Amino acid sequence: MKHSNIERKDNHSSAKRNIKLSNLLYLGAAILIVVFVNLIGRYVYTRFDLTSEKRYTLSESTKKLLRNIDETVLFRVYLEGEFPGDFKRLQNETKDMLNQFRSYNDYVEYEFFDPNGFDDKEQQQTFYRQLASKGIQPTVIENKGEGSVQRQIIIPAVEVTYKGRSTIVNLLPGQKWVSQDEELNNAVQTLEYNLTDAIRRLSKNMRTRVGFLQGHGELERESIFDIQMTLVDYYSLENVTIDGNVNALTERRIDAKDSTKYIFKNRFDLIIIPKPTQPFSDQDLYILDQFVMYGGRILWLIDPVAMDIDSLQSKDAAIAVRFPFENLDDMLFTYGVRVNPNLLLDIRCMPIPMQDGTVGGKPTINFHPWYYFPEFVPPDKQAHPIVKNLDLIKGEFVSSIDLIDNDIQKTVLLTTSSYVHVSNAPVRVDLNVARVEPDQRLFNRKDLPVAVLLEGRFRSAWRSRLSPYFTEIPEMGYRDISDTTKMIVIADGDIIRNRFNYQYNQPYPLGYDNYTRTMYANKNLILNAVNYLCGDEDVLQLRSREIKLRKLDPMSVKENRLRYQLINIIVPILILVLAGAVILLVRRFRNVKH
Repeated sequence: MKHSNIERKDNHSSAKRNIKLSNLLYLGAAILIVVFVNLIGRYVYTRFDLTSEKRYTLSESTKKLLRNIDETVLFRVYLEGEFPGDFKRLQNETKDMLNQFRSYNDYVEYEFFDPNGFDDKEQQQTFYRQLASKGIQPTVIENKGEGSVQRQIIIPAVEVTYKGRSTIVNLLPGQKWVSQDEELNNAVQTLEYNLTDAIRRLSKNMRTRVGFLQGHGELERESIFDIQMTLVDYYSLENVTIDGNVNALTERRIDAKDSTKYIFKNRFDLIIIPKPTQPFSDQDLYILDQFVMYGGRILWLIDPVAMDIDSLQSKDAAIAVRFPFENLDDMLFTYGVRVNPNLLLDIRCMPIPMQDGTVGGKPTINFHPWYYFPEFVPPDKQAHPIVKNLDLIKGEFVSSIDLIDNDIQKTVLLTTSSYVHVSNAPVRVDLNVARVEPDQRLFNRKDLPVAVLLEGRFRSAWRSRLSPYFTEIPEMGYRDISDTTKMIVIADGDIIRNRFNYQYNQPYPLGYDNYTRTMYANKNLILNAVNYLCGDEDVLQLRSREIKLRKLDPMSVKENRLRYQLINIIVPILILVLAGAVILLVRRFRNVKH
């Protein structure tokens, strides 16, 4: 009997030892798994993207760009410190994006720096001046609490360094026509685009050739200086004059293998025509036409009416007349648009300073709405990537565009507001219009196209000409239908023009209005248009990505604050207690069974 009791005790002790050993093995395996997963996580960054918009999935163009990085690229992010939750979200999204970048290439490195972390105020100011010299300006935000408003300085910018060169990415460009929530959401949407765009600019891998047409009174170098300095980071630029030279845009040379054949190749991928003011000869238009027929792309920036704000500097009124562009009009009509010789007066417009009198011998200056300078708001829904998420765009003496019914696909990029008055040239432009309250009965037109994208296979404008130019000469290689190509027509030549400060011999930034000191999005519009026409559609698709802003209802949060706090505190504890209870019951069941 004693022997049986001793045997049962030994069996019981052995079972307990086995259970302890088993538990220790489970614990050790769990620790090893956790350590192993963490070690893997240090070297392999993985996210499972279950969102409907695939917000955490990099585009194929970004992956390709990252894999081609062959030197260290450093992202120094100045968005560090204590700030409201919305900006914390932007910080976290930036960090997650850079972690994704690093998972595709070990050369990607980043660091987050707190620009407000200096104890010495003098060092703080010195650092701010260093940032300003790089083009980084602080942003002041208002942090609203209960019964108080605190101002805080943040610097939502990234300094990117690659191959000995640096550039700045502003994460929060300052969109004045949207709320702060929408602005932050747009910043998250364009995060991948902005960061990869910086790498592209620094790597200079894309050497697409872009020509700025000259010889027809186009804008001078000072007036297109800023856009050229922007584009030179991406493309090989050249000013080109046709002057009847058939090889100015498209090279024609004899085939080395067969002297009876000719090889035709465009010298440029894109031609930009910035506000011509003199008529085109038929020869030059024919050369442009054949450039299109061989797949060339054109960005037309056309003013059909001669008018400039400088004409009103010494007098209150001037007459706007048509430019002699009849043959150019016929060419564009064949392609699918008509640029109308008119001027648009839009209720949604820029203000300009005007003298309203004198007080104490000094002039009184006030701002008045100048209806000839419309402000364009890119469409919110179904917007093309060229204009999606852009801020306000300013126009100067803009005309309307009609769409012609043909086989070409047409996409309207910009339109006027819902209150527009159309004045057909010749028309008297009077400064005093700005002082008069507008009669809305006269502003009875709406949503008139002013910028249109054309895509498809274009018919030659010389297809039905009675007196063709070189079309019957074999070595000219005349074509009457193009390869698949595209062009953009904007009925405002000044949309690409930067003002120039001759006193200091330097240009203003493109889109900057020195009267109101407002920065418009003209530069981004032109840059996006050029990117698209040069075949960088995949890059622009990053800008069109929709990332939904999922926020709690602020009124509901305020009314049910205590309930949400209790749920966040108690529910996790209850889950832990429940898990512990289940584990305890399982152990007791095992012990009873043994």
